[in-house]
This record gives sequence, structure tokens and C-alpha cells, in this order.
Amino acid sequence: MRIVGVDDGTFHPNKKVRQCTLLVAVLFHNLRISGVRVGRIEVDGRDANKVLTSVLKGLRYEMVMLSGITFGGFNVVDIGTLSKDLHKPIIAITGERPNNDAVRRALREHFVDWKDRWRMIRSAGKIYSYAPLRKEPRLYFEVKGATAVFAKKAIRSTATISRLPEPIRVAGILARGLSSPAQIRIP
Repeated sequence: MRIVGVDDGTFHPNKKVRQCTLLVAVLFHNLRISGVRVGRIEVDGRDANKVLTSVLKGLRYEMVMLSGITFGGFNVVDIGTLSKDLHKPIIAITGERPNNDAVRRALREHFVDWKDRWRMIRSAGKIYSYAPLRKEPRLYFEVKGATAVFAKKAIRSTATISRLPEPIRVAGILARGLSSPAQIRIP
């Protein structure tokens, strides 16, 4: 199966300067890296869906695994829209249960368009939990374009080195490595 894992790079919060960070997509085919694509998103921006769609254009894959639904701070991915646009299942996976009350408070405090961002987060749907490896903490995920049972099987089949699926784990390593220590800025 061809699976794309996506994670974002590092950035240093600074409200005085518009910033970007990297969005790294790693294509795995049978648990081997088959390709890497890199895009740039604005920190706390609204371009994650657009950049992801562009980065994935022309790739052959069956599903996308995201490291959560927010990248570059609060640049929220609308996973329902992304799934429809790509015609692929989208699984957003995190290592800790999302604290949506804290997220909503932060959005209200810092963003004029907080209602739109909150709508995208809420529309991601039910948060499921799953422990792909024995004696390891649970993962939490939301899924669009497939069932929770399908998502659990996909997570389990790709969680070979750690509880995190390899496509996401490797995307995170590459994103952090490619974006540190230099900071990417929008001119």
C-alpha cells in the first residue's frame, strides 16, 4: 500500500514577523520511502489544505496520514474537505488526546477568524483511541473517507518501530531536520 505521511517543521513564534514553516510529505510504499515532497505553509495561516493538495499532486497513493490537524501553530487542515478533494482517506493521528477546550480558548483569544478555524476542528469528527503496540500508550485519531476500523488497521500495519506510524514518524524527522536551525520567513 502507498501511504503518505505529513508533518510540519519547526518555527519560533514571533507575532511581529510573518513566518513560514515546512510541510513535509513522505510517500511510503510497503514501508519503504518512495518519495519526499516539501511545501511551505504560513505559521498560523490558512493555507494548509491548499499547500497539501499542491504537494500531493501527481503522486500515486492510497491514503494520507497527518500528524494532527493543525500545522505551523494553528494552520488548520479541514480533513473532510481534503479527503473529498483528493478522493482519498485522511487519518489525523496524535500521541496525546486533543484538549479541544484549550484549543477553542486559544483560538478565541488569538484569531479574529476563530469560528472558522474551530468549525474545521469540530468537523474532523469523533476522536478515536487505539494502541497499535502492546504496553505502549494509546494514539488518538480522526478519520475521513474511511471507517475507524480501516484506520486502525492502517495504523497497526505501519506502526513497526514505535507506536507512531512510520510515514508520520519519518515525515516528522525530516521536517524538523530540514527546518532547523534556520527559520523560514515570508518576504
